[in-house]
Amino acid sequence: MKKLLSLILIFAMTFCACVSFAEEGPDTKVTPAFSLSMTLPEGYTATETWPDPYVVNVMLENEDPSKPLIGVQISYEDIYSDVTFSRDVWENEEIQNHAASLAYDVETEQYDEYFTRDTGLGTVIMIIHEADYTRMLTIWHGYMVTLFAADKAENGGAVPVSDETLEVIMKFLTDMDISKVIVENAV
Repeated sequence: MKKLLSLILIFAMTFCACVSFAEEGPDTKVTPAFSLSMTLPEGYTATETWPDPYVVNVMLENEDPSKPLIGVQISYEDIYSDVTFSRDVWENEEIQNHAASLAYDVETEQYDEYFTRDTGLGTVIMIIHEADYTRMLTIWHGYMVTLFAADKAENGGAVPVSDETLEVIMKFLTDMDISKVIVENAV
């Protein structure tokens, strides 16, 4: 629960910081370096914050408090520009090294266990169930996608996502479209 709350607070603080910087004046407006198109799960709204032209944080919220909490961060990373997690290259040593680096937990100094699922378009998603949330990771054409989600427990706490919620998230990830065009000099 502490990790999930920390992650939600990080997203919220980033959002607040971006809003406060945006209110300072037109000089601080960030021009995104890529575009993002999403088909939201039923009942959800999305709030995007761009702390940097190459990073977007998306909070998916639902008016129904019993619905899962979902947060996504997408960033373009030059070092991953030629990397895409797809089933046809998944066993490649370089791809496995990238996957291992994403599964490394700096707190425990160990590699988290994960399993994989493919989106409807063939992108491999790494899925890590933590104590009170689920973390999902992938790299697609240099874009690193990290998604955090948690279902609500009967006692009001957070738990890793159920198979049903996982299906909703996999559809969301399948339908998400990130432009491959990076805007030059986006500042």
